[in-house]
Amino acid sequence: MIWQAHADVKKPTPCPLCLEDKNAVSSHLIPQAMYDYCRSTDSEPVIMTSRVVMQTSRQVQHPLLCRDCEDVLNKGGENWLLPLLATMDKKFPLLDIIERFQPDVVDGELRMYAASRNPAIEIDKLIHFAMGVFWKASIHSWEGGSKTPRIELGPYGESVRAFLRGETLFPKNMGLILSATPREKALVSFSLPYRNPVSEFHSFTFHVPGLLFVLSVGKNLGADVPRVCFGTNPAHPILVADLAQDIASVGASIFGKAHKSRKLIEYMGRKNPSR
Repeated sequence: MIWQAHADVKKPTPCPLCLEDKNAVSSHLIPQAMYDYCRSTDSEPVIMTSRVVMQTSRQVQHPLLCRDCEDVLNKGGENWLLPLLATMDKKFPLLDIIERFQPDVVDGELRMYAASRNPAIEIDKLIHFAMGVFWKASIHSWEGGSKTPRIELGPYGESVRAFLRGETLFPKNMGLILSATPREKALVSFSLPYRNPVSEFHSFTFHVPGLLFVLSVGKNLGADVPRVCFGTNPAHPILVADLAQDIASVGASIFGKAHKSRKLIEYMGRKNPSR
């Protein structure tokens, strides 16, 4: 399923991000640096999909984007985020930054932090990184011998492409939920985007060390998802909760469909009353 591609394709082809005819370079679904980040002295990186959990150094890549668009994604969020992820020695620099302020909501073991109050959090870069991974998963299979994309964004794919190019605002009818795991529970692994078992709308998930991203797409999201959307709610909420078990099971809908406490929803409704 995971395969190694040639580094470059010399014949110009339409780049799916900028739509211009350019030479494609080897694009990674998950940033290349993530593989080294998740490798220890005695273990290969742990990669999760909806069907398998494996240790492997083989990188999920394919000649896809032009070099300029690769640079757009790198500078858009990847370069900023990667040094801040959870590590095997239980350090988690991004969580350190998040916890500089008191949580806005505490509900049992769940805490919610409004990133808008914390100038050290690069909100735009977090959004761009997540949407870039989901978009790449929607335009290619990333599996040898298959032509079916990993996830399906349907008519919403174009709005995500335009957003990544800086041409439009965060796409309508989408909700991006960002959750961080407590540092002592963080798994230093990553998953490829997969679809959640939600029937009312489309919902997709992937994680990187310490962070979980859930993208919900469709006209029937209901009120809860937009209210906790990291992309559109002015508070830009980050949820902090122990999701290690959910991540390890690979298949839980987690926050895509999971119950949100009334306390959290009421707070987010006050922060984003138009939603």
